[in-house]
Amino acid sequence: MKKNLIILFVSIFISVNSYADHKGWPHGKKWAYNCAKTTDCNIIIENILEQPKLFIGKSVINGNNKVKNIAEKGKPVKPSKMTGIWKENWEGSKEFIDEGDSYKCKRGDERFLKWSEIFDNIIYAPAINDGNEIFLNAKFESEVFEAEKFFKPWRHAWRISCLIQSGKFENLKKSLVKGAKGKWFKVLQSDPFLYKSGKYKDFQAYGNSLNWFYPTIIPLLEAHIVLQQKGIYKKDEFEIVHSWLEKRVWALEQGPMDGLVSSAWKWKHFFEPGNHETINKKVAYMLWGIADQNETYYTAALNGFEDFYNTMRKKNGTFKNEHKKGEGQNYGLQSGNFVGQNMIVMSIILEHQGVDVRKKYPKIEKFVQWASKNYKKADKLNYGGGNNNLRFLSDDPMKKNTLGWMYLWDKEYGTEYIQLGDYPLETRTMFTYGVYDSTEITTK
Repeated sequence: MKKNLIILFVSIFISVNSYADHKGWPHGKKWAYNCAKTTDCNIIIENILEQPKLFIGKSVINGNNKVKNIAEKGKPVKPSKMTGIWKENWEGSKEFIDEGDSYKCKRGDERFLKWSEIFDNIIYAPAINDGNEIFLNAKFESEVFEAEKFFKPWRHAWRISCLIQSGKFENLKKSLVKGAKGKWFKVLQSDPFLYKSGKYKDFQAYGNSLNWFYPTIIPLLEAHIVLQQKGIYKKDEFEIVHSWLEKRVWALEQGPMDGLVSSAWKWKHFFEPGNHETINKKVAYMLWGIADQNETYYTAALNGFEDFYNTMRKKNGTFKNEHKKGEGQNYGLQSGNFVGQNMIVMSIILEHQGVDVRKKYPKIEKFVQWASKNYKKADKLNYGGGNNNLRFLSDDPMKKNTLGWMYLWDKEYGTEYIQLGDYPLETRTMFTYGVYDSTEITTK
């Protein structure tokens, strides 16, 4: 969550001359308080009429917290193929084994996505639930906690993964067409509260709602790419799905740190760190760049990928903003694995687009090597931060943070950094990327 960013950066960067250049994105105390008091800042997604100006923040620290947009940096790059995470000649398992295991696709469950008013209307901004919420409108306090029962960010991701991996493309297409006709995901909710960060107050804007929308939109985009790649759509089916997804992608762009502002910086935007809270957008933009053959989105994603690459250590590929010593709650092994997972996903996408990743970006493989050796002796690393548990190695990993990326790397490059049986079956899932078991991907 964004809640820890203020605490982390106030002690390092606060300076009377370090305020950001806002470049048109909403900010200010009046705006923040009005959003928290009313529903005025909720975004009706169908009302978005044009592609927004994109923001990708430069996340390498340069001595201040000034916002710098690198989305349009360099010469525009257009994707070369309709290929994302799933390579053209890759196949998934055609068999489903019902082991009574929630991580396995069970017979019948993979047939179609299920859309409903109660789950797919509003993209909710859930409460943080640590007692630091400041509700300026009493009615929102009960509404926020009541809404959390309708908060199911991985529901579609799981089924999409099953349908792709089992090759049931017609069912997947019909599911997306039905979702598009219903124009689901209609409202992007802004936070209906302020947040207390020490002596400061934050308005996290769309950080919470977008953070939990990515596990839904990313697999939808991968599914859209696969269906185009396989030639499954009829023209009218493609058009309705494409226009529906396009506006949901447009809604992802809410400026620096998803609109987060704070009293610590006079309610202005500030520096965007390269960490687990800012990497999701890069993956989504890369996939949409491919699905739409859109060089603006693809270039922004590539710039974001390379910016994160610059935060990796040359020696072992670890991430400077996640793998470090000291006190804090916004970094550690758990969050470092999430960043690594996303970097490997983008690396594989780039490889499928014709980039020689191992040659051009050697620190990526160094991270794979480091993780394969050090995760087994993680207790000796002594990293600081509050995200230091090893849940992603357990039989109960967070669905959006697993070890499936390492198996995926081995499948892509024929390496043996991880062996089958090293970790529980549950660690091999990659629901948020359209892969239900990365060990069962085969090449023709």
